[in-house]
Amino acid sequence: MTRLFLLLILAGSVTWSCQSGGMSETEAANTILAENILRDVKVLSANEMEGRAPGTAGEEKAAAYIARRFEENGLQTVDGSYYQTFKMVGSRKIAEKSSLTIRRGNTKLDYVSDETLTYWSTSPEKVVDIKNAPILFVGYGVQAPEYGWDDIKGADVKGKVLLFLNNDPPVTENGKALFKGEARTYYGRWTYKFEQAMRLGAAGAIMIHTTPSASYPFSVIGHSGAKEKFALDLPGSGYQVDLLAWIDQATSEKIAKSMGSTLQGLFEMAARRDFKPRDTGYTLSAHIESAKRVIETKNVLGILPGSDPRLRDQVIVFSAHYDHLGKNSDPRAEDQVYNGAWDNALGTAALINMAGAFGKLKDKPARSILFLACAAEESGSLGSRWFVAKPPFARNKIVADFNIDMPQIFGLTRDLAAIGVEMNSLGTALKEVAAQTMVPSADGGEQPLKITGDANPNAGSFYRSDQINFAKAGIPALYINPGRDFVQPPKADPKEYKTNHYHQLSDSVTAVWDLSGCQRDMRVLFRTALKVAGNPDQPVWVEGNEFEAKWRELYGKK
Repeated sequence: MTRLFLLLILAGSVTWSCQSGGMSETEAANTILAENILRDVKVLSANEMEGRAPGTAGEEKAAAYIARRFEENGLQTVDGSYYQTFKMVGSRKIAEKSSLTIRRGNTKLDYVSDETLTYWSTSPEKVVDIKNAPILFVGYGVQAPEYGWDDIKGADVKGKVLLFLNNDPPVTENGKALFKGEARTYYGRWTYKFEQAMRLGAAGAIMIHTTPSASYPFSVIGHSGAKEKFALDLPGSGYQVDLLAWIDQATSEKIAKSMGSTLQGLFEMAARRDFKPRDTGYTLSAHIESAKRVIETKNVLGILPGSDPRLRDQVIVFSAHYDHLGKNSDPRAEDQVYNGAWDNALGTAALINMAGAFGKLKDKPARSILFLACAAEESGSLGSRWFVAKPPFARNKIVADFNIDMPQIFGLTRDLAAIGVEMNSLGTALKEVAAQTMVPSADGGEQPLKITGDANPNAGSFYRSDQINFAKAGIPALYINPGRDFVQPPKADPKEYKTNHYHQLSDSVTAVWDLSGCQRDMRVLFRTALKVAGNPDQPVWVEGNEFEAKWRELYGKK
């Protein structure tokens, strides 16, 4: 541990351990300060944290630091500990011992491994063999009873390889989008399709990639087959399938042509209610060998018990993932550490300082507030998945989740983005607080803070961070994102900065950072959570939302 790193921790201990207590809501909110958030960011993103990858010494250091900061901020342990430890199973395809062949009669479908087709196995077995499994085109593969939509229609898919289209069915009925139009639902996520393959007993799943349907180029996922994948040591978790694959547009066109159609024709075919799964005429054979390992990781959590005898057994969760990508695999590289300052040391630092503000309140929240620093988000949001699957109390006692992932670093804005703001009553509460929060207007006056939704709804951002595991269980959730309408021009172009630094070795605190916007956003979120915590009515999903049925099931609502 370097001298600078040690001094940062010691300075933080002296500065932040002083609890003043007895503050009003406004006074407590004003203790959420940009400079304090930045101190925590610098500690968590220091080289000594080694990139905070699961199961590493760097993660241990980060978890210990977060736990100590929780304790300093007055949070209590949960079941006697600030840690929730769990195991993950790592699996990496051994490429030189694995093979995959797709044929139609005597004709072999040509592909370039990891350039036009990438594949792997998520089976718990080290060796998987598939012999001449029929490839069945299942359209979007969606079974959504609330929309009266079923792409499978009772077809026998067991033991077959399912060929999926990405995204939701683009269907308009009576002048209205059946799903959510441009905004992707969970049914449109590739994770849902792979889960479908497991639920239906398929031998495998192949996802057809096009840039419009995925919202990113094939290069983003092209090397997926070569990467180590992690799964929870939990029966039925995630998608445990013998074969998973992505196939590019050009190769998919060859399959469509052999079926007497085009890829566009397949999209059109699948956008009909009367669509039924169709045999492609192709079969797939594969031999996949995987190296397996088990590692141990941990969530960090602390709780502030509620004050109302009727509501304190209900829990509102603040979540933020603290893990990142670890160290550079190239020992010759000058920069060895993925510091993950924005992603997501900043979100974790905001979580820590939010806890400090709650701890200073004179009048404690009616409901209990739990702060959850999630492990293994970069591995597939596994830390939050474990927490929701194995909560330290009954799952139906968790009534809401506010997730913080990569908040504002470019300064003060006139808006705040909230992914999922139209999906449940948490968004309503946020809008009410925002209406009372004044910000500088373009004409030199003042205006209320504007709440916006997902700037790129087709990307399905709501389904891509820790809040999704709460939502899938039926728990209302909201995901805070940066605004875009800056009061002063930022020191860097936000889109360009993200492109250059997201998941790169260069994601460190830089001179362009201005956390005044993060400070304001976290104060707004603090006040929103207090509003939700004191409302006798439990948070609810908007009627017809895809998670409403799970909500009713979880909380016993008719």
